[in-house]
Amino acid sequence: MSATFSELSERIGRVGELYAQARNIPRDPDWYLLKLTEELGELTAEHLLLNGRSKPNADGSGGTREALENEAADLFGQFVLYLRANDIDIEAAIERKWLRHLDRHEELLIDRTVSD
Repeated sequence: MSATFSELSERIGRVGELYAQARNIPRDPDWYLLKLTEELGELTAEHLLLNGRSKPNADGSGGTREALENEAADLFGQFVLYLRANDIDIEAAIERKWLRHLDRHEELLIDRTVSD
């Protein structure tokens, strides 16, 4: 995949708008969170099915790598829509919350390796 996150977000946002318009789905702030939760449940179900931790679907569907990947894509897409609807700059938040620790943790790992 060669698109930047910003480009991908724009494309996902467009699909989300078209889908909602075509099906007359009113979306409010709660809808985005609830839809995200629904998609996480579907990903969980596929994960458990694929790993033999739940009963097969009655119609025999699911339980494949492709089904798992499709549910992961649904979850990711809905997460992007949630971010957009709530004006969250996820790249800045990841830098602030996660990546600022990278150098410090790498130094700690190197120091521990050297002292062992």
